[in-house]
Amino acid sequence: MLTVKQILSNSAEVTRLNARIRETYLLRDQSPEHRAQWQRACADFNARFDSLAFPQGREASLSQLNEDVEALTSAVRFLLADPYHFRSGYFKELLWNRIRQCEVPPSLVDSLERAAMRYLERRISREFWSMCKTMSRLGRSAFWCRVSSRAQMTGTPEAGRALYLLTYGADIHAGAELRRSIKRRVTIERRKRTR
Repeated sequence: MLTVKQILSNSAEVTRLNARIRETYLLRDQSPEHRAQWQRACADFNARFDSLAFPQGREASLSQLNEDVEALTSAVRFLLADPYHFRSGYFKELLWNRIRQCEVPPSLVDSLERAAMRYLERRISREFWSMCKTMSRLGRSAFWCRVSSRAQMTGTPEAGRALYLLTYGADIHAGAELRRSIKRRVTIERRKRTR
C-alpha cells in the first residue's frame, strides 16, 4: 500500500512524463529523430501512467473498494494526498462517489473528514461536489460543527464553500439544486464575457 509521500512522488512523475510529451510534441515534425523521441515519450507515458497515477492501478482501485479494506485505505490515502496530475480530478471524483457506497470504518471516516476540510481551503474543483455528497452520508456531528464554524468566517471564499457543504449535509437534493444554480450562473457569466 502506498504512503501519502509515495502517492505525491508518483504524481510528480506523471507530471514529468506528461511534460515530456508536450516538449517533444512541438518538435516532432522537424525530423524523424524528433518524431521518434515524441513517440517514445508517448509510449513511456502510456506504459507507466496507470500504475503511477492511481494506487494499485485504476481498475483495481475502483473494483475492490467494497470488498477490500486495504483498497479502501489506499483510496482514502489518495484523497488525503490530494495529488494534482493529468486526470487526477476525474479519479478523485470517482473515488468520492464509490466511497459513498461503501461501509467505511470509523478510522477512515476521520481521514475522509480531514480530506474534506482541506477542500474548503482551496477553490472548487470537479470533485468538490462528489465530496459534498459523500460527506453528507459519512460526516459525523463533530465534522459538521467544524464546517459550521468555517461557514461563519463571513466574507471569505472558505465560508462560501463551507456553506455549500452544509447545504449538502442538510439535504442532498437542496445541495444538488445549489450546484445546478451555481453552474447556470457561471455559464451565464462566461457568455457575457465572450460577447
